Amino acid sequence: MVVDNKLYGWVVEKLNFEPGLDETNITVSIKDEGIVVLGGYVRSYVEKRLAEKAIERIENVRGVANEITVDLLASYKRNDAEIVKAALHALEWNLLIPHKDIKVAVDNGHLTLSGKVSYNYQRDRAQKAVSDLYGVTYVTNNIEIKPEIKPEDVKNKIISEFERNARIDANNVKVEVDGDKVILKGKVKNFDEAREARQAAWSIPGIASVVDNMTINW
Repeated sequence: MVVDNKLYGWVVEKLNFEPGLDETNITVSIKDEGIVVLGGYVRSYVEKRLAEKAIERIENVRGVANEITVDLLASYKRNDAEIVKAALHALEWNLLIPHKDIKVAVDNGHLTLSGKVSYNYQRDRAQKAVSDLYGVTYVTNNIEIKPEIKPEDVKNKIISEFERNARIDANNVKVEVDGDKVILKGKVKNFDEAREARQAAWSIPGIASVVDNMTINW
């Protein structure tokens, strides 16, 4: 398909362009009109994340399946005790992370975060803080969001956030609330607008999950 071939070219070019990423051993395939599947391997978890974030920014990308494996360089490897210590310090030194509410576990380089925070951005920052550490091969984020807002107030707050965001057409994105879960529906222009809508929904305190049922308006 011509469209898929063009998108494939964009993806390859973007990976080649991305600073800090060695794309030599990364494979690319296009599925279902806009779904990009990344495979192969990289030498650090940082590079795996960089590849995914880079592709998400490409126009007409509807989703990314990141199947890249991490094959650490010898100089990047650390034992689990060292990784735990480094992760705890990384969390503690970030003013925006309630580090006392977060626990860290590591199994053969696979780092798991648990605990409870008030906002999703705190959960995201905690994951980002530990993802770039030496020795980390994968991060599982099991941090929960403590509910601090009445469900009936959530919808109005999200819609107001949509209206303030110039990159979101608030008229096309529909919001449903089920307890601490938000469901987004409607049609958006591209993957970037969908991501902005999800981030806006996540910005409300007490939201535990955001379900993206939006479609791309090709």
